[in-house]
Amino acid sequence: MTTFISWHEFKDRLKRYFLFNKLETREFFLVVLFFALILSFDDWGIEKFNLVAGFKNFFIAFCIVAVSVFLHHAVQRCAALYFGYRPEQRIWWLGILISLILLIFSNGKVMVFAGCYIMTHMLTSQRIGKHRYGPSIRTLGYIAMFGPLANFLFAGILHTINLSLNSPVLTTMVGFNILFAIYNIIPIPPLDGAKMLFASRLAYAFFFAAVAGYLALVYALGVSILFALFVAILCGIIGWIVFYLMFERYLV
Repeated sequence: MTTFISWHEFKDRLKRYFLFNKLETREFFLVVLFFALILSFDDWGIEKFNLVAGFKNFFIAFCIVAVSVFLHHAVQRCAALYFGYRPEQRIWWLGILISLILLIFSNGKVMVFAGCYIMTHMLTSQRIGKHRYGPSIRTLGYIAMFGPLANFLFAGILHTINLSLNSPVLTTMVGFNILFAIYNIIPIPPLDGAKMLFASRLAYAFFFAAVAGYLALVYALGVSILFALFVAILCGIIGWIVFYLMFERYLV
């Protein structure tokens, strides 16, 4: 059971632990740099190499990635602090290396954005009085879930705005947020998806089905976000039931 905390206490935790430390700041900019290079790989000239156009597109990609990755981390950090954990965002060098290799060998056709993850450290004094005092795998999974969820919702809002603007920058930002979130829910350690799966297979099935329904409704059918969220919950429930009937009841 989660104990609710006061706004004053939550604000104090944010003040002390929300900002990145030096290591996190350095690794955040490295992740953004690599992701921006991947995102702008094919934008250094149409028919031939153009240095000026390339740097312009790289700068735009850098801004898009910085905002999106920061949103992902910020929401996870808020969730972690609320539950009594100190968050730490880290770079996943193996993921960055795999992303660059796939990008080069596919000549820019395969863009993978899996290169960062969250670590959580228990705030001992903040966990006093909590049910099951120690770290909770389920809670850590829920904390990880908030990052991709924020990116999916952010992409939906941008997509709705872009229906009337038709901006190439917003289109790219929508695409990046979707891809970034999708790669992060892959259940491979240390990505968010692995923490979510270990926390609860049924919750992961619900989230995966809900996300699939949400993406199909918003981007394929163009329905409103609120209606898409309602139907996505129904899709999640159906996914939960199907997974339980086909797999979960045989695994317990």
